[in-house]
Amino acid sequence: MTTPHLPPGAPQPPVPRGVVPLGIDLGVAGGHRVVLLSLEVWAGWADLRFARIDVGATTRLTRRVPPADQWEVRADGQPLTVFDAVGRGDRSFSNGEVRLVPAPALTATLEVGVQVVADAAPLSTTISLTGEG
Repeated sequence: MTTPHLPPGAPQPPVPRGVVPLGIDLGVAGGHRVVLLSLEVWAGWADLRFARIDVGATTRLTRRVPPADQWEVRADGQPLTVFDAVGRGDRSFSNGEVRLVPAPALTATLEVGVQVVADAAPLSTTISLTGEG
């Protein structure tokens, strides 16, 4: 099985460990609202799922979703590697996921930040996960 989109050394086959529904509105930057939808925790990595909604964009994005180098995520104060950020959609609505390595514990506190557009302040939040470790 070849899976170039997974982090090196990720267990095969992939095994889900849990999903934490979030529904957290990060706010608006440059007319783009970002909502964190859920955190999927897998053996070896996690996917932070999100939606980006045009609510009167004043700045056009170069991609439909913020790229990997625009995201910063910490779990219990430790930085996670943003392995990839991908999405689908159009200029008015897109959704996607940020692949994180390693997978945080389902009981971690996450700090999430994203630079949506260059001329706007980054959007950020702190999330206390409440699942089982």
